[in-house]
Amino acid sequence: MELHPRGAQQGKTITLTLVGRDLPAGARIVTTLPAVFTPLTPAAKGLPFLVELKSEAAIGTYPIRVETADGISNILLFTIGAFPEIEEDEETAGHTNDSIATAQIVKSTPVTINGTLTGADRDIFRVFGKAGERRVFEVEARRCGSAIDPVLELYDEKGQKIARNEDAPGIGVDSRLDYTFPREGSYFIEVHDARFSKQDQNFYRLIIGSYPYAESIFPLGGQRGQTVQMEFLSKAGPVRTSVNLPREGSLATAAMPGSPTLPFRLALGEYPELTAPIQDALPVPVVVNGKIAKPAEVNRYQLHVTPGESFLFELQSRELETSRLDGLITIYDVKGKKLASAGDTPPPVDVFAVNAVGRTSADPFLNFKVPEATNEITVAVEDVARRGGPDFGYRLTVRKQAEDFRLSANPAYVNVPRGGTVQIAVNADRRGYDGPIRATIRDLPKGWTVEGGYIAAETIDPSNQRSFSRRGIMTLTVSPEAEPLKSDLVIVGEARLADGSTLSRKAMGLGTVIEIAGGTGLPDPSSSDRQKPFTASWLGLSMPAAITREPTATLEVKSTGHTRMAEGDAYNFEWTVVSKRKDLAMPTSVNADTPGVRDIRIIDMKPASKGAATGSFTVTTTRATTPVVYDLVITANLMVDGQRETVSSRAIPFEVLKGASSEDSTKTTSGIR
Repeated sequence: MELHPRGAQQGKTITLTLVGRDLPAGARIVTTLPAVFTPLTPAAKGLPFLVELKSEAAIGTYPIRVETADGISNILLFTIGAFPEIEEDEETAGHTNDSIATAQIVKSTPVTINGTLTGADRDIFRVFGKAGERRVFEVEARRCGSAIDPVLELYDEKGQKIARNEDAPGIGVDSRLDYTFPREGSYFIEVHDARFSKQDQNFYRLIIGSYPYAESIFPLGGQRGQTVQMEFLSKAGPVRTSVNLPREGSLATAAMPGSPTLPFRLALGEYPELTAPIQDALPVPVVVNGKIAKPAEVNRYQLHVTPGESFLFELQSRELETSRLDGLITIYDVKGKKLASAGDTPPPVDVFAVNAVGRTSADPFLNFKVPEATNEITVAVEDVARRGGPDFGYRLTVRKQAEDFRLSANPAYVNVPRGGTVQIAVNADRRGYDGPIRATIRDLPKGWTVEGGYIAAETIDPSNQRSFSRRGIMTLTVSPEAEPLKSDLVIVGEARLADGSTLSRKAMGLGTVIEIAGGTGLPDPSSSDRQKPFTASWLGLSMPAAITREPTATLEVKSTGHTRMAEGDAYNFEWTVVSKRKDLAMPTSVNADTPGVRDIRIIDMKPASKGAATGSFTVTTTRATTPVVYDLVITANLMVDGQRETVSSRAIPFEVLKGASSEDSTKTTSGIR
């Protein structure tokens, strides 16, 4: 689905057009946008709505999704701005606005220009400036759910480049230029993608005006349900205001008073909060709000401890996209001896993870057990590159806990066909807990069944090789008579800790997923070809789901036998595609997913014959196979009326036993552990 336009001015009435497949006239818009939606006569190029925006609608981004009999769509973000809006004029009188000679004339400011970039495209706009006149040029793109990484370049009337920006402070990968014209004349502002890449979501919003804005915020968050004094640091000086934080969630937003820019993201915590500098020893638990204000500065905090106690130190900074800090946490004893650190070395590669997490994409945490004869420690926070400044803030959480984990769920939403099955991936961010985790969905209505959800324990074999397990798969099946959902699905993971207690963590939803394509082959040492998708967990969604029409086919799997081998075992399975349509082409192959298990192989995955509705595969183990419980899930891709449709089997729990003989070292089970 696509939206046109992607934003509007406060209080205006616009026509919003939805473009995409399977958008019937009765489609319902689901959104928190403060507006009145009136359906208009469907057009050949999309489904239009008259949208009357309320004048009190706050500047910011709002989720919009569509709900039909075929389910719900992915969320796209719609932006409310403060200034009049116009469209990029790509081809008026033969102009393409991709050069100074053909630049689109901006007749008046302030203004917001809605445009798009495709590949090597560059958009150039001409503005008139007087001597001594200040002008701000700002691009809203990635913050609004666009996949482009914008760059701004400013030229004088002779075509000489006089300013450039990529990744401005406080706005992530988006760009901003603040320029005072030295003389009267025409100036040219260019927008292009940093990699000149081709993206599906390729829109941008160019704001031109003279307005205040903040480049950083402090503190970076606060305790849920509390009122926090926030300081926005602008070029004119600090702007302070009180912000009432919500009682639930992990993220919120706050806007600088008097500024037309998008709000900053805030972190929400559950513990009491302090602001540095702090002279006394830290209480526990606590969240410390600090800042590395100068290059090479180190913030230090004292902590009274008892030998044998376990602590978890967690830093939040760069992952909030409001701080430039690449944090380093170090623990010292009273004599200055280094006891532990985190953030100064990359973590070991997780071969089972889709995206390996490194220091540049996630903030550090440190599990620490107090050694003998130690009653006081110092916790030091600094930037690993010894940088500093007003936008190097952080939040340091300190608590007594040896083991913890976080969960996130993927995809951002699911449509479950009546009588069918879908997969949900559950990802664990382990923070000291390496044991098994079982994820499930609570309080499902009648007719809904969840299976699987095992995230195997991480183990180290005799050769000191770690077996990573950070992902599990659950399946959700809906019977033909299932009741509809009344709210989002809530996914919860549980683990049994070393002291026998149970730790429960709710999975965070992604909100939306916008894929970001790699570059065009140009040298780019700063990133890999595959870019991290844009997500919006700050929307606070769990797992939105809907029931859709019956599937074209279902996929069934059953065990057919077991073969002993010298170094392991082979377990045979048969799959069957069940369909009421006789004309449906059968898949040439199916795929198996076995997350988090070492030395498991899926072999001989093939149909019984060409075009057959049945086939077989074999699961093999070795003596080195990690002894865990995991889930085997099978999928097949079908072509239905020219469109690809994926069907999934229900999760098959599969257990590898520790220390057993090859005769009984592996077994399948339908029980719930």
